[in-house]
Amino acid sequence: MKISVLLIFLIGFCAKSFAQIDRKMLFPIEIKQNFLGTKFIYDRQIIENPLGLQIPLLQLRDTEVNLGYLTFKKQRKTVQVVSLISTGFSLYTIFNREKVSSGTYWGIFGGTVLISGYLNIKSNLHLGKAIKKYNEVISQNKVGLVFDKSPDNQLILGFGVSHNF
Repeated sequence: MKISVLLIFLIGFCAKSFAQIDRKMLFPIEIKQNFLGTKFIYDRQIIENPLGLQIPLLQLRDTEVNLGYLTFKKQRKTVQVVSLISTGFSLYTIFNREKVSSGTYWGIFGGTVLISGYLNIKSNLHLGKAIKKYNEVISQNKVGLVFDKSPDNQLILGFGVSHNF
């Protein structure tokens, strides 16, 4: 009876330990905000561009983190396209002042500013959620089970628990 309970217990831990992602090389991401902008600290290195966090965030292979980060990237690209369109329209207006009315120019300019501002805010919210979830996942408790052989071919069973405070 005791041996069967022990075997069931060990099989459960074995399945749990082998199903885990190897997170020994992932470090938490710290966000530092100041008046001039936002900086991210990863593995004691300061990263000023959030696109530099792509490798650690996607390396986690968590669906929620990937979705948040990729949504952030897509919205940032949309902001760049809107800004490019606004710049092109402004250049067209400079060379053809008589063809574009003042109201049309300021309407399009104001619309692009509103769209860019909205998408920047939304993309930063998606990035913040992705980083928060990333930090939660890598700081979870870890359980490990290791099978090894000693030099005299004896079976060694190792069990470890890691907990962050």
